[in-house]
Order: sequence, then structure tokens, then C-alpha cells
Amino acid sequence: MQESILAFVFHLTIGGKKSAKRLWIVLAAVLLIAALTAVTVIADPFGWASSEDGVEYEEWIGTVDTVIGDDPDEPGYTGEVVTSSGVLEPSEGPIDLETLPAQPGSEGELRPDEVNSEALEAEPQLAGYYYDFSAGATMRPRASLTNWEYDSGGCIHPSKGYDLFTLPLDLPQGASIDYLRLYFYDTSTTANGTAFITIYDGAGGIDDLISVSSVGSAGYGYAVSDYVNHVVDNVNYAYVLNYSSGTPSSSVRLCGLRVMYYIP
Repeated sequence: MQESILAFVFHLTIGGKKSAKRLWIVLAAVLLIAALTAVTVIADPFGWASSEDGVEYEEWIGTVDTVIGDDPDEPGYTGEVVTSSGVLEPSEGPIDLETLPAQPGSEGELRPDEVNSEALEAEPQLAGYYYDFSAGATMRPRASLTNWEYDSGGCIHPSKGYDLFTLPLDLPQGASIDYLRLYFYDTSTTANGTAFITIYDGAGGIDDLISVSSVGSAGYGYAVSDYVNHVVDNVNYAYVLNYSSGTPSSSVRLCGLRVMYYIP
């Protein structure tokens, strides 16, 4: 068929007079061929064969969910609901927590940045003690030349560079910052990780309210800062959690930062 069309085109352009009318007929024939080719390619909108490096494969695009309510995760579903029995395999493998200090109150006394868990109400109150707890994996280096790696259990460490890891600290206006707690993993005898609460005034001014460093070299642990007693002023300052590892090694890891604050 293609040979017939080409012969027809040749006859129109070469044989006879080369008139403008025949030129338009030629253009119409070319457009018709292109249209037929396009229809053939898109005839199957849900899959096609393609190749890369000489390997043929089928790519499935999928279909549109036209019935809303026939799946358990859609509104209006009335079918059977299967309750999960729990995650069989954890997202991370088991980690050694033997060196993690005891939980609050388990040693018979409370630490400066802790309150009796029985005294904490289930619903937030207008006044009282609260915590802002962030995993180490949520922090990122502020310099592009500093690289980082994820360890496990929410812990990270810099793999290149020494610049600070940062995370915004968003606390209510008028709240009182009391303590900063650093959760860490430290097996180094020469370096320690240090966490800061830092404020910036937007005009180049900077002030570290408090700092706390990892201590020892036994593995997982935590350290609590001194009492801060700073009233949050979101009008004039931006509050940031900063962390410095001191070494681009997995021997010192940032696992978490917890700020205790009080709303009067």
C-alpha cells in the first residue's frame, strides 16, 4: 500500500503539469499517512512495547478507578474490614540498646527535665510542661559540602565535613524553654557531639541559649543541659536547633533532641 501511495505522489509531482493544485494534493496525502500512523501507535492507550539498550519490555500504565467505595481505603466502603495483626518485619533491624540509660523514673527519681508521667493529662492543657522531641534523622546540614549517612534507630552522622546540622524549633509565643536533652551514640574517646538552641534576629545577630554535649564512650546515651529559663519571643527571634558532631565518623551519632518547655 505504501508503494502505491508513493507512486501516486510521484505521478502527481513529476508527471503532468506541476501545478499548485497538485502540490496541495501531495501535501494532503502526506498528512493522511501521518494521521494513519498516529492512530496505529495510540490504539492501545494502556500499554506499549518499548526498548532500551536493545531489551524489549512491556510497560503497564494502569486503569482509572471509576468506582469510589469498592476499596477499603475509600469513603462509602461497606465490605469486610481486615484488621492488621502488626508488622511482621520491622523497617530497621534490631539495634543494641544495652547502653541506653533507664527510662524516666525507673531509677526511683526524676531528672531535672522530667515530670511525673501520672501527672501528665491526656489532653493538652493551657498551662503546664510540654516536650518538643525530634529524631536525629530529621536534621540536615546547612552547608552543601557536608554529607551525612543514616545509621539506625533515627540516628545519623556526618560522613564528610563538619558544618552544623539544623532544624527549626517552633514553640508557642511566651513559652519558657527549660532544658535541652541530647540523645546520642558515642564510642569515640576523642570527639563528642554538641547540641545548641540558637536564636537569630534576622539582622546578622546570633546567640546560643544553651548547649549540651555527649559524654563517655559506651554507646547509646543522653545528656541534659542546665536550666535555660528563656521566654520565647517569636516576634524578634527565630529559634533553631543546631548540632555539631566534631568528627565525620559513625562513632559519634545524633539520635535525637528534646526540648522541655513550660506554658505559664
